[in-house]
Amino acid sequence: MERERYRPLVDKLFWFIAVLSAVIIIPLTVFVTLDFSAVALVVVILTDILILYFLISPLFGYVELRERAVFIKFGFFLSREISYSKIRGASFERKWYSDSMLSLKCALRHVNIKYNNIDFVTVSVVDNDGFVRELFKRAENTSN
Repeated sequence: MERERYRPLVDKLFWFIAVLSAVIIIPLTVFVTLDFSAVALVVVILTDILILYFLISPLFGYVELRERAVFIKFGFFLSREISYSKIRGASFERKWYSDSMLSLKCALRHVNIKYNNIDFVTVSVVDNDGFVRELFKRAENTSN
């Protein structure tokens, strides 16, 4: 089996939130640099970097179906590999938040992949239906 990579799905709502955050963050940072102390400036800049990391990072994530496992890259630093034999199911959901702390989610439509007994991870890819079909096909092939 060859590797198959899926790009993240990015909704218009995600872009709206990202642009709105930038519109709020940039003037706030400029205001703090003009009127407050250096400590306040450092705190605000670090907060800006953290917010921007969480907004931009999912755009660099992907899901890759490998020979024996699903590899999920959550952005710049975080990743997870889940063996096909551990996958118990997958379900489609449509909501603006994710129940999972680890999620590759920039869209309202996403897939919850359940593995082990109680663990799950959330992903939103461009082709959710094709992704789930291929995931189950590979999981079935590995169990046989």
